[in-house]
Amino acid sequence: MTDCRLTIASRGDGWESNIICRAGMEISQGCARIEYELEGDRCVFTLRPERAEQVRRGGVNIRLSFVEGGKTSCIIGDEALRGGYEIYTVRLSCRIGARGAAADIQYLSGGDGERITLRLRAYAVE
Repeated sequence: MTDCRLTIASRGDGWESNIICRAGMEISQGCARIEYELEGDRCVFTLRPERAEQVRRGGVNIRLSFVEGGKTSCIIGDEALRGGYEIYTVRLSCRIGARGAAADIQYLSGGDGERITLRLRAYAVE
């Protein structure tokens, strides 16, 4: 696992979130796996050219999947008690190189179709 600097910028209807943290990154066969901590939760962002997925494990487990032009879902909870809502990925662009990875994702969230943009950048640090 390579140390990296991770930035995640998310924006929706009247809100925004900007995260900058250290993370671990593994790049193999056109796929990037980025592991980081957020508010005490363990998180993994997996990027492939055709699919991206964010998993957060901690107080409440969350899994979001993104496939351009496809309906997927946000699953909240675990086996005992879980629910979720539909998301539609308008745009998914992932770039993966030897020393970093980037993703630009635009999706519609839930029944009200809130438009959310997410930009992720992970760069290896020396």
